[in-house]
Amino acid sequence: MPLYDMRCPSCEGIFEKLLAVSRRDDPVECPYCGQSVEPETMITARNVQVSVTEQWRPRSQAEQLTGAGVTGPGTRARAGRSSVLHVCKGGNCSLCG
Repeated sequence: MPLYDMRCPSCEGIFEKLLAVSRRDDPVECPYCGQSVEPETMITARNVQVSVTEQWRPRSQAEQLTGAGVTGPGTRARAGRSSVLHVCKGGNCSLCG
Protein backbone atom coordinates (compact mmCIF):
# COMPACT_ATOMS: atom_id res chain seq x y z
CA MET A 1 0.00 0.00 0.00
CA PRO A 2 1.40 3.40 -0.96
CA LEU A 3 1.74 6.36 1.36
CA TYR A 4 -0.17 9.37 0.00
CA ASP A 5 0.37 13.03 0.82
CA MET A 6 -3.07 14.62 1.08
CA ARG A 7 -4.50 18.09 1.59
CA CYS A 8 -7.78 18.69 3.39
CA PRO A 9 -9.99 21.02 1.30
CA SER A 10 -11.74 22.19 4.47
CA CYS A 11 -8.82 23.35 6.66
CA GLU A 12 -5.92 23.17 4.11
CA GLY A 13 -4.07 20.76 6.44
CA ILE A 14 -1.46 18.50 4.80
CA PHE A 15 -1.10 14.95 6.07
CA GLU A 16 0.06 11.47 5.04
CA LYS A 17 -2.20 8.45 4.77
CA LEU A 18 -1.36 4.81 4.03
CA LEU A 19 -4.14 3.61 1.69
CA ALA A 20 -4.79 0.90 -0.86
CA VAL A 21 -4.82 2.23 -4.43
CA SER A 22 -8.48 1.24 -4.77
CA ARG A 23 -9.40 3.35 -1.69
CA ARG A 24 -7.42 6.46 -2.62
CA ASP A 25 -10.52 8.51 -3.49
CA ASP A 26 -12.63 7.36 -0.50
CA PRO A 27 -13.40 9.96 2.19
CA VAL A 28 -10.90 10.01 5.06
CA GLU A 29 -10.84 11.80 8.40
CA CYS A 30 -8.58 14.84 8.52
CA PRO A 31 -6.27 14.64 11.58
CA TYR A 32 -6.40 18.44 11.98
CA CYS A 33 -10.08 19.39 11.72
CA GLY A 34 -11.58 15.92 12.27
CA GLN A 35 -13.98 16.18 9.34
CA SER A 36 -14.60 13.29 6.96
CA VAL A 37 -13.57 14.77 3.61
CA GLU A 38 -12.54 13.74 0.13
CA PRO A 39 -8.88 14.79 0.27
CA GLU A 40 -6.85 16.15 -2.61
CA THR A 41 -3.87 13.90 -3.30
CA MET A 42 -0.62 15.76 -3.83
CA ILE A 43 2.11 14.89 -6.29
CA THR A 44 5.36 14.43 -4.42
CA ALA A 45 8.76 12.99 -5.24
CA ARG A 46 10.26 10.31 -3.05
CA ASN A 47 13.89 9.21 -2.85
CA VAL A 48 15.25 12.00 -5.02
CA GLN A 49 18.99 12.54 -4.81
CA VAL A 50 20.50 15.88 -5.72
CA SER A 51 24.21 16.49 -6.00
CA VAL A 52 25.48 20.04 -5.58
CA THR A 53 28.64 20.95 -7.45
CA GLU A 54 28.69 24.68 -6.71
CA GLN A 55 27.67 26.55 -3.57
CA TRP A 56 26.16 30.03 -3.71
CA ARG A 57 27.64 32.65 -1.39
CA PRO A 58 26.08 36.11 -0.99
CA ARG A 59 28.20 39.16 -1.81
CA SER A 60 26.31 41.45 0.59
CA GLN A 61 23.75 41.36 3.40
CA ALA A 62 21.05 42.52 0.97
CA GLU A 63 21.82 39.66 -1.42
CA GLN A 64 21.72 37.26 1.53
CA LEU A 65 18.16 38.42 2.31
CA THR A 66 16.84 38.44 -1.26
CA GLY A 67 18.92 35.93 -3.18
CA ALA A 68 21.05 36.33 -6.28
CA GLY A 69 20.09 38.61 -9.17
CA VAL A 70 17.71 40.93 -7.29
CA THR A 71 18.03 44.65 -8.01
CA GLY A 72 16.40 47.73 -6.55
CA PRO A 73 16.69 50.08 -3.58
CA GLY A 74 19.02 48.82 -0.89
CA THR A 75 20.68 46.12 -2.98
CA ARG A 76 23.88 48.01 -3.87
CA ALA A 77 26.95 47.48 -1.71
CA ARG A 78 27.36 50.34 0.82
CA ALA A 79 23.92 51.75 -0.04
CA GLY A 80 22.21 54.22 2.31
CA ARG A 81 19.68 51.54 3.11
CA SER A 82 21.56 48.44 4.13
CA SER A 83 18.88 45.96 3.04
CA VAL A 84 15.73 45.58 1.03
CA LEU A 85 13.87 45.52 4.35
CA HIS A 86 14.71 49.24 4.68
CA VAL A 87 17.11 49.75 7.51
CA CYS A 88 17.49 53.50 7.20
CA LYS A 89 20.86 55.10 8.01
CA GLY A 90 20.00 58.78 7.96
CA GLY A 91 17.89 61.81 7.07
CA ASN A 92 18.69 61.67 3.35
CA CYS A 93 16.39 58.70 2.85
CA SER A 94 13.85 59.16 0.05
CA LEU A 95 11.28 57.12 1.97
CA CYS A 96 11.66 58.64 5.44
CA GLY A 97 12.31 62.19 4.23
